[in-house]
Amino acid sequence: MLSSSLLSGFGIGVISTGLYALITDNKQKEVNKSSDKKMDYCIIFCIVMLVSVLLLFFTGKKTEQIIPLKALGSVVNNNPPF
Repeated sequence: MLSSSLLSGFGIGVISTGLYALITDNKQKEVNKSSDKKMDYCIIFCIVMLVSVLLLFFTGKKTEQIIPLKALGSVVNNNPPF
Protein backbone atom coordinates (compact mmCIF):
# COMPACT_ATOMS: atom_id res chain seq x y z
CA MET A 1 0.00 0.00 0.00
CA LEU A 2 2.78 2.40 0.90
CA SER A 3 4.82 1.46 -2.16
CA SER A 4 1.95 2.24 -4.54
CA SER A 5 1.36 5.56 -2.74
CA LEU A 6 5.06 6.42 -3.06
CA LEU A 7 5.13 5.54 -6.75
CA SER A 8 1.98 7.53 -7.47
CA GLY A 9 3.26 10.45 -5.39
CA PHE A 10 6.55 10.42 -7.29
CA GLY A 11 4.67 10.54 -10.60
CA ILE A 12 2.43 13.36 -9.44
CA GLY A 13 5.47 15.28 -8.18
CA VAL A 14 7.35 14.90 -11.46
CA ILE A 15 4.38 15.91 -13.59
CA SER A 16 3.44 18.92 -11.46
CA THR A 17 7.05 20.14 -11.21
CA GLY A 18 7.45 19.77 -14.97
CA LEU A 19 4.29 21.78 -15.58
CA TYR A 20 5.47 24.44 -13.14
CA ALA A 21 8.83 24.62 -14.94
CA LEU A 22 7.12 25.00 -18.32
CA ILE A 23 4.74 27.69 -17.12
CA THR A 24 7.26 29.81 -15.22
CA ASP A 25 10.18 29.50 -17.66
CA ASN A 26 10.93 32.99 -18.99
CA LYS A 27 13.27 31.85 -21.81
CA GLN A 28 16.22 33.90 -20.57
CA LYS A 29 19.53 32.21 -19.85
CA GLU A 30 20.88 33.67 -16.66
CA VAL A 31 23.92 32.04 -15.08
CA ASN A 32 23.31 33.25 -11.54
CA LYS A 33 19.70 32.16 -11.33
CA SER A 34 20.06 28.64 -12.73
CA SER A 35 21.02 27.17 -9.36
CA ASP A 36 18.18 29.09 -7.70
CA LYS A 37 15.72 27.59 -10.19
CA LYS A 38 16.99 24.08 -9.54
CA MET A 39 16.62 24.59 -5.81
CA ASP A 40 13.10 25.97 -6.27
CA TYR A 41 12.15 23.00 -8.46
CA CYS A 42 13.52 20.55 -5.88
CA ILE A 43 11.59 22.23 -3.07
CA ILE A 44 8.36 22.25 -5.09
CA PHE A 45 8.83 18.59 -6.05
CA CYS A 46 9.40 17.55 -2.43
CA ILE A 47 6.39 19.44 -1.13
CA VAL A 48 4.04 18.12 -3.82
CA MET A 49 5.31 14.57 -3.43
CA LEU A 50 5.01 14.62 0.36
CA VAL A 51 1.46 15.97 0.31
CA SER A 52 0.31 13.60 -2.43
CA VAL A 53 1.83 10.54 -0.72
CA LEU A 54 0.17 11.45 2.57
CA LEU A 55 -3.21 11.99 0.91
CA LEU A 56 -2.97 8.78 -1.13
CA PHE A 57 -1.84 6.74 1.86
CA PHE A 58 -4.50 7.93 4.29
CA THR A 59 -7.38 7.85 1.81
CA GLY A 60 -6.44 4.47 0.31
CA LYS A 61 -9.06 1.75 0.14
CA LYS A 62 -8.93 -0.98 2.72
CA THR A 63 -10.18 -4.42 1.76
CA GLU A 64 -11.14 -5.46 5.28
CA GLN A 65 -14.79 -5.90 6.11
CA ILE A 66 -15.96 -5.26 9.64
CA ILE A 67 -19.10 -7.38 9.31
CA PRO A 68 -19.06 -10.19 6.74
CA LEU A 69 -22.25 -9.98 4.69
CA LYS A 70 -22.57 -13.71 3.92
CA ALA A 71 -22.73 -14.71 7.58
CA LEU A 72 -25.35 -12.02 8.25
CA GLY A 73 -27.87 -13.60 5.82
CA SER A 74 -28.13 -16.92 7.67
CA VAL A 75 -28.70 -15.28 11.06
CA VAL A 76 -31.53 -12.92 10.07
CA ASN A 77 -35.06 -14.25 10.65
CA ASN A 78 -37.34 -13.39 7.70
CA ASN A 79 -40.53 -15.01 9.01
CA PRO A 80 -43.43 -12.69 9.79
CA PRO A 81 -44.64 -12.63 13.42
CA PHE A 82 -48.12 -13.95 12.63
